[in-house]
Amino acid sequence: MLSLNNITKISTLPTTNLQILRWRRKPRWVPVAKSKMFRVPQRPVISEDEAMEIKRLFNNYRTQMKSIRRYMVEKTMASFARTADPKDIQRIQDEDFARCSKINDEWNASVQVDRVKFFKDTFENYINSAKESLRKHEELNQLQLEEAEKLVAEQKEAAKTFITEANIDEAIERALANPVDYNFAIDLDGNK
Repeated sequence: MLSLNNITKISTLPTTNLQILRWRRKPRWVPVAKSKMFRVPQRPVISEDEAMEIKRLFNNYRTQMKSIRRYMVEKTMASFARTADPKDIQRIQDEDFARCSKINDEWNASVQVDRVKFFKDTFENYINSAKESLRKHEELNQLQLEEAEKLVAEQKEAAKTFITEANIDEAIERALANPVDYNFAIDLDGNK
């Protein structure tokens, strides 16, 4: 049971731990609750005076909008009625077409200048990148050629010590005169 003493204890609790829950509308994919499945909501009852006032306001709005539309139509028709002569209409259309064509030609000329400049710059960039890659490729080929020549020179230098048919007898005599025994021990100083 709650007493006055317990109520004061509850009211003095720190409120920093309270969390407020905010309810949103039910999502569209969640079905209707079973308790409200066959409930038919009642239409709101509007009094006759209020309905008449709403109808009067809507009629006023509709009348004002009709008059605005009619005014705009009459204004545009009056501007067309002034130039009802077919020759004048054709002349106005030709002048408008000539003006639009001039603007279009100027714009096309400026776009063409920009396009030519863009393609020229792009072409120069392609040429420069191709020259750069060709130069790098030639440098790489030159380095590979120098390494190959260095390797060939080393092999030629090493070929002087190779055993051939002409010096095989000398190599055999040298090997017999200087026998090498790989079965030995080494002390801490590296002596046999």
